[in-house]
Amino acid sequence: MKKNIFKTIVCGFAALALTSCANNWLDTEPSNGVGANGALSTDEDLYNVRTGMYYMFKGSSSYYDYYGARMWYYADVRGEDMQSEPSGSRTKSLYNFTYRTASDAPAIWTTPYRLIRRASRIIEAVEGGNITGDAAWIAEMGAEAKVLRALAHFDLVRVYGQTYTADNGASYGVPIVTSALDITATPGRNTVAEVYTFVENELNAAINSGALSTDITTGYVNEWAAKAILARVYLTKGDNANALSLAEDIINNGPYELWANDEYAAAWSKKNGSHLKEPILEIVMTGTTDWVDREGIANLYQESGYADMIMTKTFLNLMSEDMNDCRWGVMVAPKTDDFIEKYGEDRVFLNKYLAMNTFNSLPVIRLSEMYLVAAEAAAKTSDATKAAKYLNAIVLRANPNATPVAEADATVARISKERRKELIGEGHRLFDAMRNNETITRYTSEADQGYHAALNEEARSFDRTFFKVLLPIPQGELDVNPTIAAQQNPGY
Repeated sequence: MKKNIFKTIVCGFAALALTSCANNWLDTEPSNGVGANGALSTDEDLYNVRTGMYYMFKGSSSYYDYYGARMWYYADVRGEDMQSEPSGSRTKSLYNFTYRTASDAPAIWTTPYRLIRRASRIIEAVEGGNITGDAAWIAEMGAEAKVLRALAHFDLVRVYGQTYTADNGASYGVPIVTSALDITATPGRNTVAEVYTFVENELNAAINSGALSTDITTGYVNEWAAKAILARVYLTKGDNANALSLAEDIINNGPYELWANDEYAAAWSKKNGSHLKEPILEIVMTGTTDWVDREGIANLYQESGYADMIMTKTFLNLMSEDMNDCRWGVMVAPKTDDFIEKYGEDRVFLNKYLAMNTFNSLPVIRLSEMYLVAAEAAAKTSDATKAAKYLNAIVLRANPNATPVAEADATVARISKERRKELIGEGHRLFDAMRNNETITRYTSEADQGYHAALNEEARSFDRTFFKVLLPIPQGELDVNPTIAAQQNPGY
């Protein structure tokens, strides 16, 4: 039986050796040069734990339940623009909502909390003031840890907690974890509002510390990445004024540039972090020691890999509004006989992430998203001029000959459509629809079923009142923590 996150954290901080708690929540890989309870006394010790923290962010063949794979496809296959390919298995239950209980539902839990544990260890050491070495470097590592700890909490609360705009954060979120807890502790879930407050405070503290780099730090957190995450948090929360302010700061003052129309498709195939200047935060793959095996997200998207998910007929119809859109360049038709028989020349495979052993990096946040954050936040604050300005930056990058969107047409609905086109496959759609109280409609009849296999009625069309838009707290947590067992999400 798995230990819960609190007992995991205790093991990580209090055990004398990695074997003290024998289950798969423990660190067993050698990426962390300091033992689970080894004293942190120098900046080199801190650096080694930082390496382990980023290892959890990047993922591995054992830890693919976060940005290794699942966090990328979770929100997309639960929307209307991507679907599980009928022969696939890894995305199927999230796509068709066939899970019924906490025992058979997929989870995004283990790896985010492992990242949180490692980040907390760094933060406690830095704030304890006993680390020797380069003071600026020590402070920077502490600030990076705050940012990634905040991101992990934010992602967890989006998966397990009702979207903030549904009830102003009054419902259950996830446990906030910042340090080791007593082995007998059984804390409950914090509210969504409490988690958001924690996340905002962490990010603002990191930004205001002045410790983060303002240069491009490919593969690592910098000040701009912290601001971009916070802009995403504010937009999700409905704090549109702050979302707009931060997004504009990044657009106007950051060292990033949008990919040009003629380089968009090729930019995705850049390797070793050489993605030009659009990614603000990315996971860099540099060689065979990095996370490139068959369970990685790139291999799940590829026809030559597991071909686990494809773009829907609905989405291709949406893209067909403009056949000169440069984003067609990352959508490819099948090449093998079986898939050609199914889909013909339709470009059903997304080619943003190349397949195994090509070492292409994975942009987690791009400048394009910040333009769309600014556009949506401006529209929601009745600034039609800015809404059209930032929306058109993306529309006209996609096709410089397109008709610009007029101010009167720069609505939240129009911006939402552009987010679907621009951010397909990057882990946004369900979260976007839920915070804006949209209805996800896969199909309503055989006439518009497209590539979808037969779905239960509940999976064909739903909104944020459907209980399965939230995952259940995993069974392993319920088994060992009676407090959280009494706080399971409704419907399970």
